[in-house]
Amino acid sequence: MRFEWLRRRLRTSVAEQANATAGQGIRHATDFAVYALLGAVIGGLVAVVEWVAIEWLLHDAEDAPRWVIAILPGIGLAIAALFVRWGRTDASTSDNYIKAFHGDAALPPRDLRGKLPAAIATLGSGGALGLEGPAVHLGATIGRFTGSKLPRYDGPRHRALLAAGAAAGVSAVFKAPATGVLFALESPYRRDLARHALLPSLVASAAAYLVFVPLINDDPLLRFRMIDETSTSEVIGALIIGLLGGLAARGTALVFRRAKDVAKTWSPLARIPVAGLVLGAAALLSFELVDESVTFGPGAEKAVDIVLDPQWGFWVILALLVLRLVATSATLAGGGVGGLFIPLVVIGILLGRLVEIVADEQSAGLFSAIGLAAVLGAAYRTPLAAVMFVAETTGRAEFVIPALVATAVSQVAMGDGTVSSGQLNERKGRLERRLGRPVSAVTERGALVVSPDDRLADVLDRLGGDMHLPALPVALPDGGCELLVLNDVAPAFFEIGDQARVRDVLRNVPAVSEDALATEAARVMTMHGTAAVAIVDANGNPVGIATTESIAGLADMDL
Repeated sequence: MRFEWLRRRLRTSVAEQANATAGQGIRHATDFAVYALLGAVIGGLVAVVEWVAIEWLLHDAEDAPRWVIAILPGIGLAIAALFVRWGRTDASTSDNYIKAFHGDAALPPRDLRGKLPAAIATLGSGGALGLEGPAVHLGATIGRFTGSKLPRYDGPRHRALLAAGAAAGVSAVFKAPATGVLFALESPYRRDLARHALLPSLVASAAAYLVFVPLINDDPLLRFRMIDETSTSEVIGALIIGLLGGLAARGTALVFRRAKDVAKTWSPLARIPVAGLVLGAAALLSFELVDESVTFGPGAEKAVDIVLDPQWGFWVILALLVLRLVATSATLAGGGVGGLFIPLVVIGILLGRLVEIVADEQSAGLFSAIGLAAVLGAAYRTPLAAVMFVAETTGRAEFVIPALVATAVSQVAMGDGTVSSGQLNERKGRLERRLGRPVSAVTERGALVVSPDDRLADVLDRLGGDMHLPALPVALPDGGCELLVLNDVAPAFFEIGDQARVRDVLRNVPAVSEDALATEAARVMTMHGTAAVAIVDANGNPVGIATTESIAGLADMDL
């Protein structure tokens, strides 16, 4: 009989294990389907935005007379400002993804109603920004919304779909799926990766690419010429370009941040006319220099054509670089909606050509591709994405080694700066992140507030069986707030009897303002040896309790 019982137990155990394995397989298959569907939807939406903004509006505008090209960007900024105001949103795009990744932005879908039309107006009228910013914001918003509607991805796992959506947006707009993945993983940090989002980003990025390409085209974004095998002189050139690229990215990031500040502080009636005049003058000067407006629209393809033409000398290329920097800054200051990825690409391409001219090298595009990687990788703090972007958008594997060298050097030259707001230096542990949050975000609301004269027996009756909090806030007659630790109640009954009152066991633990950081609450708990602290509002009124468990977020963990 004992052996029969053992056989039944073994069969049951095997069946349970098989059922668990099958269930896990179904969950994985469902995950893949969600990631793929997310990427496909984003790829299709980005294709629609690109067709309207670039294929239709911008390409038609490029054929207009020069005086029309000169005034169009200012008109686009005015229209963009109206859409931003109507949508009750702002001009930020990629920065919002980074902030949302760290829990500092909500990315509500309603923002898209103002932000996407504003981006189309900015780019379609020749604003010197890129489509990748709106694509990242669109993808991240859809990823965040999807996660909020699916219980499995809400809460701690929401960032996986958020990053997957951003990866899909970059993958589609650049036709570069690996770049999309790396950008989504690298951009939230200066010196780290969001590794947990790798698999969702891979699947969503691939799906977005497969949907976008048939709708638009599969032409390479940048067309450089084939070169011979990488030589020692080219590696030395990469070292020089890496240093210059890092310094250029450092200065460019500073200028762009100042331009964003102007957009936030100046009135639209003041900033839009000034930005429009600057953009018009930059376009006309570019026409005078090379009979082409490198400052009109994203401009990456135009920059490649110019650097591959040996007739343009050092001073012309330098002037174009300065004009492009000014035009992008003016578009940002005017409140334009778009990304900085492509503007940095253009600046890097022109910088590389300058070094190529000084070194008397052939204008095959190698140094320009190296400059692209150096400036882009340093400014966004995304070295892997920058090198992969070079490989995917040029189709030139021989560019990769010197681009790696240049990007590594540019990271050092960049220091701690970045063109993005909201980036953290590196990933933090869960507890470290929560300690940096406002204490209001980790407060247990609805705690029973007692007074010093209340009988402990009455307090226990009012609590009933709800003893999940280790302490209660005590409102003092003079307006202060102290703490009743529930572990002190039982000893008081033994010593005083059923007439024991709150004042008999009251602990002089200072309350913490809800405007403080969670680290302050943890510090007070440590100093006074408690597992909780009372939280008060600006008027000193108790609003709840912060505990060691609420700060650690144990209730939200999937244990």
